[in-house]
This record gives sequence, C-alpha cells and structure tokens, in this order.
Amino acid sequence: MINPNSSANRLAMDPDATRAMSDLARKDPKEAVRQAAGQFEAMLMGQLMSSMRASSLSDEEDSQEMDTYRGMYDQQIVQTLVQAGGFGLADALSGYLLKSMPDVPAEIAAEQPALPTAPVVRKALGAYEAVAAPQQALAAASAGEPLSDSKRSFVDTMLPHASQAAAKLGVAPEVLVGHAALESGWGQRAIRHPDGRNSYNLFGIKASPVWKGEVVATMTTEYEGGVAQKQLGAFRSYPSLQAAFDDYARLLSDNPRYQQALNQGQNVAGFASALQRGGYATDPAYAQKLQAVIRTVASI
Repeated sequence: MINPNSSANRLAMDPDATRAMSDLARKDPKEAVRQAAGQFEAMLMGQLMSSMRASSLSDEEDSQEMDTYRGMYDQQIVQTLVQAGGFGLADALSGYLLKSMPDVPAEIAAEQPALPTAPVVRKALGAYEAVAAPQQALAAASAGEPLSDSKRSFVDTMLPHASQAAAKLGVAPEVLVGHAALESGWGQRAIRHPDGRNSYNLFGIKASPVWKGEVVATMTTEYEGGVAQKQLGAFRSYPSLQAAFDDYARLLSDNPRYQQALNQGQNVAGFASALQRGGYATDPAYAQKLQAVIRTVASI
C-alpha cells in the first residue's frame, strides 16, 4: 500500500513535491518509484474530477470566483481519496515498475499487485462519485452561486404548486421546491413516456404494487454498498404538476418512515436527514445534496 504520508498525499496542495521527489530518487530509487506512482494516480484523479465537474455543471454560468472555489474543493477531494487508498492504481503501477528494476528479490516481485480489474475500477469510481458530488453541491451553495435564468424560472413555476403540499407537511414551500430541483435536475431531467409525454414525476417516486395510476419506465441510479449503479425502474406518472406535489405530500404524511420529516418548518437539515433515515434514496450523501439545493432555492 502506498504511504498516505508520502509526497503523493501532498500533491493536491504542495507544488514542491516534484523537487522532493528528485532528491528521493537519488537516495532511494525504489521508494521514489512508489511515490511517483502515487503522484500519477493523484493527478489522474484530479483530471477525472475536473472532467466530471465540467460535464455535470456545463450549463451553469460560473464566475471566476466560483471556478476558484470549486478548484479548491477539487484539490481537497483528491487529497481525501488519496488518504483513503485511492483506486489501487498507484500500488499496481509501482509493482509493475519495481518488477523491471534490478536487484529486486524474487519474493518481493511476486507479491506486487496486478493491474486493477474492471469491477475494482467501477467500485472506485462509485466511491469517487459519492465523495465528489456532495462536495460540489455544498461548494455551490456555500459560495452563493447565482442561479441561472432557467433555474429561477423553475423555482417561480414550482412555488405556487408547492404551497398547499408544504402546508400539509408542515415545512416551508422552498423545501419542497428544492427537493423537486434535486430529483428532476431543476426540471432538465424530466421522466418522459416513450411518446414524449411528461410524467410530471418531480420527486423520483417509484411505482410500487399499490400504485393504481399510470407508470413510466426509465433508468435510475441506485447505490449498493456505497457504489452507484444504473438500473431500470418503474415510476409513477401524473396528469399535472399539482398532482405530483399532492401525491408527494400524501406519501410523506401517510408513510411511518417519514414521520420525522414532518413539521420541520425551515429546518432544512432536520427534513433532509429524516428523509435519508427513512430510506427515501439509496445515495449515502443524499441528505447533504438535498440541503445544498434547498438552501440555494431559499436564497432567492
């Protein structure tokens, strides 16, 4: 295992790590190989973070300050992942290089790990997403990022429909609009029927056997053992936005699992945590993400 206290761990914040690596290479070439492999993995994770952030936030109008703030979060997340052991790529790469070096005992060479298999990589990416996504959402909320016109329009459209349902649940209407924004991607990930009709399913509510209304199938992300996986799921379909909010209010008020989420008023953390404890979603970072989006809505 790569030493978490090595220069690879300092890469996210320490630009002098390369100079230190040169000194180490002269003193202990084998340890230098291990640490260089760790730096390579850290840089790869940094590139992956940058690519994922650019893809997921490509429709947002970012200021220079927001770009800097997110960049700081990127660095911290990479460092956290390195400390947790990374993807295993550093160990595999250093093992491969050490085998080709002279004066390496046969027993040590035989113990070096093989390159990561596809399941290992998928698991690592799932863990990465679980760490990175809530940090990105919290960064946006904490930095006071201005909402785009499309998001403001979403909030303005949803607030009148949310008022009655919010009163029934005992929470602020902005709480429900924030939940709808998280589940629907601010209205950009609408669940549609094969013919293009909108299902108006703003809250990602699945169609259980007791559901008597229309059903629509779509791909969804579920977490098993903390790892994100794509699955095909059956979801409820509604005739209107108001019907969607009304059914959401019935679900939360009638289901014993969500009783702790009721009557929370403007207590965003209490509402979000209660939903996660009740099993509303399998994402281990769901409460953090929900809080960040609700606070963004409430800041308007």
